[in-house]
Amino acid sequence: MIRSGTALGALGSLLDRSLVQIAEASADARTYDRQAIYEVADVWDNNTFPLFHAATAPTSAGRERRARAALAWMADFGSERRSWVIKQAAAAGHPLERFLPPQVAKPPHIRDYLGRVRPAFRPLTAEAALELASDYDFAAAQVHTLLVERAGTRLTGCLVLLAPRRYETGLQAGKPPRLNLWLEDVTDVRFDSDERMGVALHVGAEGIVIGVGASGQLRATSGTAYPDDRSWHLSTAGRAADQRTPPREEQTRRTPERRRPRPEGAVLVAARIVHSAMLQIRAVRHARFADRIPVRLFARALAGAGTGILAAGALRGSRRERAFHNLVETWIKKGGSALAPWFTGELRRVVREERLPDTTEEWIEGITASGAAGAALPHLPAGPDLDLPPEAGLRLARYTAAHTRYETPEDSSAVVVLAHPPSGQDSPNRRWELRVFEVDDVSRFRLRADAFDGPHGIRADRETASVESLILGRDSLHVRGRKAQR
Repeated sequence: MIRSGTALGALGSLLDRSLVQIAEASADARTYDRQAIYEVADVWDNNTFPLFHAATAPTSAGRERRARAALAWMADFGSERRSWVIKQAAAAGHPLERFLPPQVAKPPHIRDYLGRVRPAFRPLTAEAALELASDYDFAAAQVHTLLVERAGTRLTGCLVLLAPRRYETGLQAGKPPRLNLWLEDVTDVRFDSDERMGVALHVGAEGIVIGVGASGQLRATSGTAYPDDRSWHLSTAGRAADQRTPPREEQTRRTPERRRPRPEGAVLVAARIVHSAMLQIRAVRHARFADRIPVRLFARALAGAGTGILAAGALRGSRRERAFHNLVETWIKKGGSALAPWFTGELRRVVREERLPDTTEEWIEGITASGAAGAALPHLPAGPDLDLPPEAGLRLARYTAAHTRYETPEDSSAVVVLAHPPSGQDSPNRRWELRVFEVDDVSRFRLRADAFDGPHGIRADRETASVESLILGRDSLHVRGRKAQR
């Protein structure tokens, strides 16, 4: 049991709490929250090894000292991360404020290595909209990317615009700027890729209204803006920020993470397994992987890992080694046959990449001897030969216009993520599943907000041998392009 009121207990509980959040966000395809899954898993990219380091200190005082340092490092990644750490620890019964150093106020803008002031993420207010309109020509802007997603029960959006600059850059122009607008609580969507030129941005008492083309529109209650513009320091907003931002050498920087010794033996194996699993889960950041990553199975296999790691880490010598053996084997058992190939592949990779004691290698050989070679990316039961479900609920729709990336032309594309019920031959108790459709060379993309109010009927109309349309409901989503890959 994790002790309440200690930094170590809070640290272990944060991992347990993260796995609970991931499990809840992936439990039902109809309420799948890809954004939450990604954000929680991302925390453990550079915080997994500090947890193991703290859990395995030789003394209880050392474990507590290391845990305090790990929590301070975890929380020192911006105000949103700090708030998340405090909130989740409190939800697990571990008040954290007394373990964290006071929050240091940081300037809203930073400077790059050349000393040029960089833009910052900021709420999309009326003032921010006016500032953007003064530096970029929205009337001549065009939509580069539109993404609308049902994240849990919330409807969110992201609009990326290519907008000409209104200010002079001389020879420093570089690539055209991209204006990123993230929208929360989207209330209306009307978009047609044939009308993606010309944008009007208005923020007022009724919220955010973005007009696109002749009749397109997005509405949302709030949002965030960020201009991805390497010449931003020359803009009107950039010059004003330059006056308020201290020189680069005087800025408050994040304290570098203290180097720590690498764990050994079964501790290292367990740490690598947890870290790799979180990286796999985090891959749902890319929408095309939403139906390939068995997030729910990973969360089930590792449930309670924080508690188990602290209990095993408190032991010494061979008892600790056996405890971590048992912990890893428990995760494998809970993962079942679906994750067995992944665990086998990961364990064999650890043997190839790490220097392990002979006894640890023998243990891994023993539990992987009969296992099939693992795949880097486990797949849920889905395949290109499956028929379209008769109905489905839309979880995500993304359109990207044709563009040039690193001097290489890329076709327009679309990604559609659906949640569909079991087919007729399946057990009625079977879970709803996610299905991803990727469409290349998109010649038409139309989307209305009611596409997310499903489930709706879905069909694919083949126009030629290589071109088809994917249609949801009464044309509330219509994607035409090179045959959708399923």
